[in-house]
Amino acid sequence: MSSPVVLRYARGDTPAFKMKMTMADVAAHPIYGMLNDFAADVQARTNGGVEIKVYGAGQLGSQVNALTGMQTGTIDLVCHTTGFIQTIYPSVGVLDLPYIFPTTKVAEDVLDGPTGSQLFEQFPTKGIYGLCWGHWGWRPVTHTSKDLTGPKDIAGTKIRIQPGAIYAATYKALGAAPAFIDVAEIYLALSQKAVDALEVPLVSIIAGKFYEVAKHVSLTNFSYNAGAIMMSKKNMDALPPEFQSAIRAAAQSASLPWRRLMATKTEDAVAFLKTKGCTVSLVDKLSYAEALKPVFDQFRPVVGPELLDSILKQTSKA
Repeated sequence: MSSPVVLRYARGDTPAFKMKMTMADVAAHPIYGMLNDFAADVQARTNGGVEIKVYGAGQLGSQVNALTGMQTGTIDLVCHTTGFIQTIYPSVGVLDLPYIFPTTKVAEDVLDGPTGSQLFEQFPTKGIYGLCWGHWGWRPVTHTSKDLTGPKDIAGTKIRIQPGAIYAATYKALGAAPAFIDVAEIYLALSQKAVDALEVPLVSIIAGKFYEVAKHVSLTNFSYNAGAIMMSKKNMDALPPEFQSAIRAAAQSASLPWRRLMATKTEDAVAFLKTKGCTVSLVDKLSYAEALKPVFDQFRPVVGPELLDSILKQTSKA
């Protein structure tokens, strides 16, 4: 039975609170559908009291502005990747250090344990609540003209990356030239040869139709590419406590389906890309990992030595 407070705020067919949510990818991405399921769950848990409309990247402004929008309260909820989150919370960048996670399961165990909670604990200090961790998909490099078997192949490549400092340092360490370009502008940048390559998950290659202009997929997979559902602290705090609890519960319930969705869609993506004339190639990960060791030393003081050592201890036991 719904609580009296929930009933008091949900009268007739008009929700008491209408909210906007955006994400780190275009509306064609499968996560868009997952977030609409999350919105429907919130609406059900609040007896219609909270209605969330989900927008794709670019529909409410740039990907970077989505995060600042939460801080000011102009955007209520955002589902974003750690590459963007680390621009506000540098320690979150620890999750994007190259090859810090050997497998998907290890990454999920870390995020679902004390480390994931510890990272979220800092979010309210800058006006955001972290609600759950999910997965965008391992990030290969997709090139317009060649496969990238080892570090020497990527040197000199102009590559589109997420804005996080660790992403930039990773590609600079390999002799590449990284550049942040908003997801809505990637296709044009590739087709006009402003960049030679991009680094996005396989599912995002399909959602953005980047396979039309870049057909060489190399499974470098430096980053597990965690993501999070987050909410504006200002706007969350303004809700009745029962509605706050409902949103948090719905987000927690979305985490596992989100991860399963991305696992399935990633497997499907390989076959699809091959039908579009793309090559999907393995790489020499040992050589890449050796070349990227300096990135760990560079960012140890940024992400925090204790946090980094804690994660390395957890992953070494896998």
